[in-house]
Amino acid sequence: MYNSTNTATQTHLPTSRLGRKRLGAYLLEAGLITPAQIQVAAYDQQVTGKRFSEVIVDRGWIKQQTIDFLIKHVINPEQRGMRSAGVFAQPVEPFEQVYARRKQEVLNGANHPEEEVPWTVD
Repeated sequence: MYNSTNTATQTHLPTSRLGRKRLGAYLLEAGLITPAQIQVAAYDQQVTGKRFSEVIVDRGWIKQQTIDFLIKHVINPEQRGMRSAGVFAQPVEPFEQVYARRKQEVLNGANHPEEEVPWTVD
């Protein structure tokens, strides 16, 4: 799956069955977790049946608030844009740019319609 010598830019980031990036890919790109942590969390997920996000929060690697922020301000807007553009596998722009742009929009108080966007963390 992952080789610990790879960097986030060299590593193939996993996608869901629908071709969308998984939560672990976003966290890896943001430098919040390592490929080794993804491997451990994936194993724990198989053994316990918990969701990926529950495993990493239970292990204390990421706070639930961080996951919630990432979902609301990065993942959902990106996937909304991908869905409207008809793209499902990779983002149109690198994660770092999406994150920086969305962070700036949030800090500047830009309001976007709160639309529920389906996504998976499996």
